Amino acid sequence: MRPLHLSPYVYELCKTQAFTAVENDQVPYRFGRPDAQPSVLPPLLAEAGRLRAFRPPFRFNSFFSPEDTLLCQCASEAALSHARSRVAAGPAYDTTRIAELTSGSGLIGLHLLRLERSSTLLGLDIDPSSSAAATENAAMFGLSDRTRFEQADMWSNDTMDMLLENQPHLVVCNPPYIPEPPDAKLASEAGAGADGTDHLLRALEIVSKVQPRALAVSWCSLSDPTLIVRGAARAGYKLNSLFIAAIADGEYSGSVHHYLRTLPRAYLNEQTATISQAAPDGSAAFVYLLMAGEFSLHESTANTAAQAEAAVETICSDFARSGLQTLAAPRAPFAVRASLLDRWDELRLRAFLHGEIESMATASR
Repeated sequence: MRPLHLSPYVYELCKTQAFTAVENDQVPYRFGRPDAQPSVLPPLLAEAGRLRAFRPPFRFNSFFSPEDTLLCQCASEAALSHARSRVAAGPAYDTTRIAELTSGSGLIGLHLLRLERSSTLLGLDIDPSSSAAATENAAMFGLSDRTRFEQADMWSNDTMDMLLENQPHLVVCNPPYIPEPPDAKLASEAGAGADGTDHLLRALEIVSKVQPRALAVSWCSLSDPTLIVRGAARAGYKLNSLFIAAIADGEYSGSVHHYLRTLPRAYLNEQTATISQAAPDGSAAFVYLLMAGEFSLHESTANTAAQAEAAVETICSDFARSGLQTLAAPRAPFAVRASLLDRWDELRLRAFLHGEIESMATASR
C-alpha cells in the first residue's frame, strides 16, 4: 500500500477523527472532513464505490495503491464496450476474454468479471505471492472457474506465448511507472527505468502482437506521458477517453523529486497554490497527475494520433505551468475526466479499505 507522509499535526488529528469507522457500510465520500475541499475539480473519492466489494477479507499484495487502481478501474470499465462482441443470433454478448498484466491482487480483473458475467480472466504478475492472493480472492467471489492467475515475467517468451494462446479481447495494465535515477534503484513495485516507461512500453509491445480489441493502461505525468499515447498509436490503438487524478507526491515519487526536475518530459507542479489544494497540511513538495487511458483497436491516421499526443502534452504542460484550474475543461479530441485526490481523501480512501490509520500513515519529523 502507498505509504502517506503527513505532517505531525495531521497525523495526530487523524487518530482523533472518525476516519477508521465505516459505520452502516457508508461509502467513503460521506465521511466527515476536518476542512472543506475548495477545488475546481470533483473529488476522485466520488468514484470509490467501485472498491466496496474489495474490503477485507479481500487480500491485497504487499504494495497496493488504491488511487491508481481506482482510476484504472474507471478506464477498464469504459474499455469493456470496445472489447465485447455480440452473439450473432441475438442481443447477448459472447465470452469476453480479459488479460491483466501486473495483476497484483487481481482487483481490477475481478471487478470486471463481476460486471461482465460472460467473461474470463488471465492474470499475470511476477510476484508469486500476488498470484496466490489473487487466486484466493477469486475463490472468495466464487469466480475460480473463470480465472487463472500465473506468476509471469512481462519480458519472458512464456508470457507472450500464454497471451497469444489466450487471445484476450481486453488487456489491462496498471504497472509501476516512477522514473528511477541511474544511481538509485527503487523497489520493484515502483521503479520503471530512467523515464518510468519500461513496463508501459513492454505492455504496448505485447499488445501490438496480441492485438486485443481494447486496452486500458495507467501511467502518470512524471513518466513521459506523450510517449505512451504515441506507443499505443503505433501499436494500432486510438485513445478514446482519459481519466486523470491530481495527487500530491508520495513515498516513491517524493524520493526522486530532484531527479524528476531534470527530466524534460516529467510534468509536475510545485506552486504553493496547487500544493495547498492537494496537501492542505503542507506535507507535499509537488503535485502530479495520475492517468488512465481507454484505447480501442483502430485504423487511425497519423494526424489523429498526432492530435491525441499533442492534447496529452498540452494537458500536462498547462497543469505544470498553471495548476489545477487548467484541468477543469481541457480541450482534447477524446473524452477527459479530471479529478482531485487530496491528502484528506487519500486517508479516507485507505480508512474505507483498511481501517487503522496508524498502520497507513507515517508522520514527517
